[in-house]
Amino acid sequence: MQQQGFELRGSFQYVTVAALDGALASARSQIDDDDQGEHADEWMRGFSRRGATLQVAARLPASADRYLAAEVIDVLARTAVGGVVEIQHGGRCVDLFTAKA
Repeated sequence: MQQQGFELRGSFQYVTVAALDGALASARSQIDDDDQGEHADEWMRGFSRRGATLQVAARLPASADRYLAAEVIDVLARTAVGGVVEIQHGGRCVDLFTAKA
């Protein structure tokens, strides 16, 4: 039986590109402070920018810390003015992060 992984899907909008830059810097700090942070670069490749919008379409590898991924998404949600990102497992939403600003 194949084990299904976790996926991150959605987007966040920020007031400015500078606000998006600040959110990404805060997320990077969260990763750098974590012992499992070395695996984050792999799944963060699924993050892309378009202006002041951050698109998230990433699959967590088995080696990734899903709790760290949730912390990173939460940090990104704190200053977002719109949008939502889901963490899915087996096609079902297991966590939902909405913009909080």
